[in-house]
Amino acid sequence: MSELARYFWAKTLPESTPGVSVIDHMKDVGFVAQALMELVPALLEKFKFPPSVISALVAMHDVGKISPGFQMQCATWLEENQLTKICQNWVWDSSMEGNHGKVSHAVIQSYLSKIGFNRNTSTYVSAAIGAHHGRLNRPNERGYRPEKATSESNSGIPWEAEQISALAQVWSTFVPQGGSISLNSDDPRLWWLAGLTTVADWIGSDARYFIPSRRDETIDSYAAAKQAIQDIGFSLPPVELGLKFNDLFGDSNKLGSFWRPNDVQLAAFEAIEGPGVYIVEAPMGMGKTEAALWATYKLLGTGVASGMYFALPTQATSNRIHLRINDFLLRIFPDQINSRLAHANSWLFDKQLLLNPGQTQFKESSSEDARVGRDWFASIKRALLYPFGVGTVDQALLGVVAAKHFFVRQFALAGKVVILDEVHSYDLYTGTLIDELIRSLEKLNCTVIILSATLSKRRVKQLNPDANVPDSTDLLDYPLITGRTSSGPIAARHIPQPESRAVKVNFISEQIAIERAVTLAEKGGSVLWIANTIDEAQRIYRLLQSTISDNFPLGLLHSRFPFWQREILETEWMIRFGKSGETRCGSILVSTQIVEQSVDLDADLLISELAPSDMLIQRIGRLWRHKRNVRPVDEPCISILEESSSLTDFREMSAAKIKNALGKKAYVYDPYILLRTLNVWRGLAEVQVPRDIRALIERTYGELDGEPEGWTELATELTGSEFAKKMVAQRNSNIWQVALEDHEGVQTRLNERPTVALVLCKSRINDELILLNESRVKLNEIDYNLPDAKAINKNMLRIPRHILSTVPVDTKLANYISGQCLIGIVTQSGQVDITCRKEGTKITYDKNLGIVINRDSYDGE
Repeated sequence: MSELARYFWAKTLPESTPGVSVIDHMKDVGFVAQALMELVPALLEKFKFPPSVISALVAMHDVGKISPGFQMQCATWLEENQLTKICQNWVWDSSMEGNHGKVSHAVIQSYLSKIGFNRNTSTYVSAAIGAHHGRLNRPNERGYRPEKATSESNSGIPWEAEQISALAQVWSTFVPQGGSISLNSDDPRLWWLAGLTTVADWIGSDARYFIPSRRDETIDSYAAAKQAIQDIGFSLPPVELGLKFNDLFGDSNKLGSFWRPNDVQLAAFEAIEGPGVYIVEAPMGMGKTEAALWATYKLLGTGVASGMYFALPTQATSNRIHLRINDFLLRIFPDQINSRLAHANSWLFDKQLLLNPGQTQFKESSSEDARVGRDWFASIKRALLYPFGVGTVDQALLGVVAAKHFFVRQFALAGKVVILDEVHSYDLYTGTLIDELIRSLEKLNCTVIILSATLSKRRVKQLNPDANVPDSTDLLDYPLITGRTSSGPIAARHIPQPESRAVKVNFISEQIAIERAVTLAEKGGSVLWIANTIDEAQRIYRLLQSTISDNFPLGLLHSRFPFWQREILETEWMIRFGKSGETRCGSILVSTQIVEQSVDLDADLLISELAPSDMLIQRIGRLWRHKRNVRPVDEPCISILEESSSLTDFREMSAAKIKNALGKKAYVYDPYILLRTLNVWRGLAEVQVPRDIRALIERTYGELDGEPEGWTELATELTGSEFAKKMVAQRNSNIWQVALEDHEGVQTRLNERPTVALVLCKSRINDELILLNESRVKLNEIDYNLPDAKAINKNMLRIPRHILSTVPVDTKLANYISGQCLIGIVTQSGQVDITCRKEGTKITYDKNLGIVINRDSYDGE
């Protein structure tokens, strides 16, 4: 046997020959872990982790590659070591354990016990490190050995001795004088360690920094790790200290303008001192976002926090809020932060260096690993990893459910300020996961700031059970700040209510609504019409389009436009309805719920479908949002579209007939809550905002006696549904079960149907695509091209999976998009060549309407 037999490969060269060795790669990754830990000293102090021991543990992650099941995947290595026949004779491909993560798990568990770690720590730490490819293997306190392990006699190689030797070399590299840690199964530091291992492995696999050739000379892996982290954008620059509120948020373009914090912002700044959970309840438009950011600035300046993640309900709101966050970051990091901000789709536009794990031709050993690592740095998941991110709450929630790489999310958020905006927007399933997320983040030394305008007292107590939440239903308990830290609950801060304004409420028919909208737009007014489904928004847009001339702009916003077009439309309408009023004119914007919260729109008239009270209140937050000298109407008004049945009719209907009468909205919102909302709002002539907010919420969601039989039946259905949702959420948060794919919405929204990525093209000839926006790309199954990836994703949107008959697997497209995806060729007539499940259903594209799903019947999407 040649000496080369002891040279076990971990990464291959492009020509599929052995490259970097297992030992070198393990050390590379250990030094990356060391460099990453240097970015979070406060967190390490809290965790009481010795960096040298953690670096060594992380470095051990790939010891399982020293095994026949892995090494046989490189034919050249077998030939060089005269093992080809042995491999064939002993059927290595079927008799050897091919999952090197399992092998690592087994070897590390045994080794840690031998060097003095207690049994419990050895058991769970080895499971965490062995899960670096995303999936956990259950721990075994008696020790674990992969199935069908081979003996030395089969190959002449002492595999176990080589594994132990490699671990000893790694340990001595990082821990020259000994050391240990103690962890158990419910310790949050365990998952931080697992996440650190995975991220360090991704970075340590980037061939631009860690050369994948056979190293005859010594390279400085620590220096390479520092450089990689700096280039990727993980390093946090020094915060500019001493900035005042006006420095952070004032309008520098207006001479003499000076911004002073209001009562809510002052109270939040004083109350939020460090890690803990804080709830800021205040009306729409009172600057809750600025309150949270001001507190974040304080924590960054004192070194208490290592970054921030701003989590919102939808991608649309996150795409808008990131502009405000970016301005904030530029003020506290004036020359250094441009490339640091990550949000839902920021990678499509910036020129930042992305991770590029080494390519390989070999099975799970790594072509998939490289893609997974790259996906994290070039997708919506990336927002979590960077010091400052804006994105959906789903990305954070995937850290507390049994999803692949759940622990990467916990690692990414540890020690940061996590702002959860609009938490009232979720059903009990997602709400239960939110509760679990908050508990996990608190253990990870995070500062959790919860923002909402429309929480019930009951929900506040669920979110923060240990806080000093007033028991009374006094309407003056709003605005309010409550919270808790490791020292206990903070004193509740009652904030003086701002002066209320009257908002007129009326219920009108669709025809009258159209007439009022058109008349006001012709007078120069801005009209916002919010529908509950995309289908309904498209229908209303078509009605308006057929009614009006070209006297004023008419727009449509929803999530079924390709990204490049949606970004253009959002930007245009956010400016037209924005605070500055630079392009304000008579216009009508029809939209779905994507504009109802966390979006700075200012309408003169609001028209809305019936929705739950908290959603209606949020929509009112877009009405007369800013002070203006002149408006074409005398008073703010929300016009709610009449139902086909009266409130009296609904009281006499059965539960089934009620659902049918409510129509499509009953698929979006719970029918019982819609009835309770209608019962509250139908008798109102006006609402006083913010005075009436608390009362409207409590009247809608509080207990009510003497309801009609049909309503009682729906209430019982809701109770049963909520109990089931809670049980499913608790089950899905058991992270030791089989890990599912970590696609957004699949495990975090119980009622959200699976979607498929649809890439719109004008033509496809073999692998060459002309995309809808005229970009040209060539698909490549092996090599990853970043400009092509951006072009493809800009022409992508998502459609419901259930409307399709099948989803063809396009492996070349899968190199650029995670999950199920397909290409749709748009013909000149607008038809998209996709086969639908039901006959009579077809998909078309229209530049004004986006993707339209024409179907014979509505089935709940």
